[in-house]
Amino acid sequence: MGDHLSFWQRHFTKPIDKDPEKYYSSTNRRFAFLSRGSIIAAVAMLLLLLGVIAAAVAVTLDHPHVRAPEVSSPQGAPIRAAIFDNFPDPQLWYNNGTYYAFATNNAAGILQQPANATSYEYGTSNIQIATSTDFLNWTLQPSIDDPLPKTGEWVTQGMTLIKPSIPKANVWAPGIIQRPTDNKFIMYYSADKASLHNGTESAHVPGRHPPPHCIGAAVSETDDPAGPYKPVATALACPIDQGGAIDPAAFQDHDGTLYVTYKIDGNNIGHGGLCGNTKAPIVQTPIKLQKMHPDGTTKDGNETTIMDRIKADGPLVEAPALVRSHEGIYFLFFSSGCTRSPTYDVKYATAQNITGPYERAQYPFLQTGDWGLLAPGSVGVHDDGNGGFNMAFHARVTAPQGNIRAMFTTKLEFNGRVATMVRDNGTSADTS
Repeated sequence: MGDHLSFWQRHFTKPIDKDPEKYYSSTNRRFAFLSRGSIIAAVAMLLLLLGVIAAAVAVTLDHPHVRAPEVSSPQGAPIRAAIFDNFPDPQLWYNNGTYYAFATNNAAGILQQPANATSYEYGTSNIQIATSTDFLNWTLQPSIDDPLPKTGEWVTQGMTLIKPSIPKANVWAPGIIQRPTDNKFIMYYSADKASLHNGTESAHVPGRHPPPHCIGAAVSETDDPAGPYKPVATALACPIDQGGAIDPAAFQDHDGTLYVTYKIDGNNIGHGGLCGNTKAPIVQTPIKLQKMHPDGTTKDGNETTIMDRIKADGPLVEAPALVRSHEGIYFLFFSSGCTRSPTYDVKYATAQNITGPYERAQYPFLQTGDWGLLAPGSVGVHDDGNGGFNMAFHARVTAPQGNIRAMFTTKLEFNGRVATMVRDNGTSADTS
């Protein structure tokens, strides 16, 4: 009698009358939620739903579809919107009444680009530069005024074939310092390492990983911080086997000694996940401190590790910025999380000695949601010309060319081991 039951009746119904004579009768069946077929179907749908949710979460983390806010300066907030363009990793300098901001190339790290993204005029400069006389109103200089028109011989040379055509050097996160020997400026930058066999092709590390960056230096031709800068032929730090090195930032201590901080780009050789480094085994991304000779281009001894990622940092720590307060406390600002997701933030740690040990502040200094910001990070800190300190950082905003990293600014105050952001009221720097 079972042959008279359809597939649906066999697997999704149960008998109404338990009489054995009627058990397999098609007229003695009704749908049952606890039937074998219903249970199997429910489990399958649940597994499918969980898979869809997991995939959506993964995509959101690595390529966030969170709409970036429009750039603005919230009333009463200590931050100000400064440059509404893709101006990542800003580093600051003040000189003779002018504030300078240097940044990564403007094609880097743009998310959610529209189909007509190539219509946007990407600059062909290695480095961006902007200037201001009051730290409030900024002028982005044209790409023809590239402070670093040529990179070191160790850098991948040429322009990309894919439009928009940009330098293959892919220069990131420049920082400058004025050396005491002749008042010329030293620019530190990270760029794609060229292959040993072909200078127009990037080097690579074993496995499917992005081309590694290394760190180089360049010297200004005059005492103008805007350059142009002439590159040193060889790299300053190039640990390709560790993933490369990025995010150089210069610092001059109170005794005149020059230092460079930078990040070992360990997540560049990670095993997958957010920013390539949330799947075990996790690769460390230490922040290094390198003492320099007075010429600013020659290393003085070996580098020292002053910070490394912990579990709460997610895939990495990066973008170090070192400053010494008037009380003699060293503040090390850095970012953690992933710059492509809302997890990116700004943290800081303090120490009595420049080499550490550095004690982390209890809470993040800046994070997504603060004053409407999305993924704030990668700070630059410098004196404001009046005995105080200015800070710049980027955060993601929506623009015609996609989800970009615009520049925001604030002023800093230090009290003991505590850093606080305060609003700039627009007082021009003292040029007397």
